[in-house]
Amino acid sequence: MPASLAALALASALSAAAPADEPRLPDSLSALLSAAHETGDPEVFSQAVRLISLTHDAAIVAAAAGDLSRDSGVQARAALGLELMAPEAPDDDALAEARDGDADEPASVPEQALAFLANGRLDNWSGRVRAGVRHDSGNVDRHDYSLGLEVTRALAGWGFVGAIDYNFSEVNGATGRDELITRARGERERGERWTNFLDARYERDRLSGFEWKTFMGGGIGYRVYARDALSWTLRAAPGVRRSRLVTGDTNTFGALDLASDFQASLTDSMRFTANSNLLLTDGAQADQTLSLATALGAVWSLELRYRYRYQFEPEPGFTNGDSRADFSIVREF
Repeated sequence: MPASLAALALASALSAAAPADEPRLPDSLSALLSAAHETGDPEVFSQAVRLISLTHDAAIVAAAAGDLSRDSGVQARAALGLELMAPEAPDDDALAEARDGDADEPASVPEQALAFLANGRLDNWSGRVRAGVRHDSGNVDRHDYSLGLEVTRALAGWGFVGAIDYNFSEVNGATGRDELITRARGERERGERWTNFLDARYERDRLSGFEWKTFMGGGIGYRVYARDALSWTLRAAPGVRRSRLVTGDTNTFGALDLASDFQASLTDSMRFTANSNLLLTDGAQADQTLSLATALGAVWSLELRYRYRYQFEPEPGFTNGDSRADFSIVREF
């Protein structure tokens, strides 16, 4: 047999014995994924990932996204509810380089704090710190100060949103306000539109007709729109409402919480938000919160917020409606 034919036969045998390549996306779907990535819109990319995963294994889709960039791989795994990969450990040469260079010395705590206040962001978390002035009308007519914190963390499969608002003031040496409001929601994606979530809220206001109120429940959400410039989600959650009156009595009732969360970017620097909430229970109430924020740079903004609360059965001595207006400076991270 000629040498060339022998070499060809040997190559064919080795090729047949070699293991098959790892499964990969077809070129057409890889091109679709790449095009979604190049838009720079995380929501467009996540939708493309979920769409392709309907016909191909999620791990293969995530691997293809990881070929585009590490961040794209992490985003795809989060969108598909897969476990996030641990960050790669730096090699020994990189560690030695970091130890040798004086310029790479870790920043001091004050330097880190100043950098964060100027333009920094926190890994894995996003949120807003808000401080401002407030005016109330209705049951009270008062000016005072407000402080708030809102945080969001994207998890593999689950997302978390939490908020804390605390308000305190003194009028002529007496307490004019002592109010704490906390909210927390864990939410899991169920396809492109639907979600499941658990929700908890706590309010304490010792200068009103109650000492504290809580709600705990869980339900489903539906995303009417889910884009960076426009988002609207409807939620419904049966649960339990507990409240303690200033008389010391504690009440427990079944409840149904209906909510609407709407956000729209009016311009590149201006964002409008409308959150509506209706709690159907004994002592039902409705809340409507409108806010308009305008950016002052990468991380600072000014926000005007208006909230109206309607109590269907207010405590004796209190009116049905309360309105509240806040003007705040906001630091995003």
